[in-house]
Amino acid sequence: MSPSAGADDGAHVYGEPRSKREPRRDHYLAPKTGEDTAGAFDLALAQLCSARRFNEHDTAGRLHLVASLLAEASSRLPGAVAGARAEGLSWAEVADLLGVTRASAWQRYGDHCTTSPAEAG
Repeated sequence: MSPSAGADDGAHVYGEPRSKREPRRDHYLAPKTGEDTAGAFDLALAQLCSARRFNEHDTAGRLHLVASLLAEASSRLPGAVAGARAEGLSWAEVADLLGVTRASAWQRYGDHCTTSPAEAG
């Protein structure tokens, strides 16, 4: 599979091969942090600090901003899960991407999706 083909089918996230019949699911990527996520977070933190006119050296303000970003990310996660389910990802695939069990993903986000429990994969 070419790298450009992976952009449409999720191969860039899931690795090769991506098969819903694949009994082994350890090729999915659970959430991780690194230089890329740290850089993106630092940029978001700096922009929010500027937007709210906080002093970047104020530790209480920084704590508030980090908590604000965490709350925003948490509020967007159900919609991201619902979008992934609407695109055809199974609950097992969603769970792997979240780094949780299938049951845990379904219990936490199932109400945000339009699929019924009988359809949950």
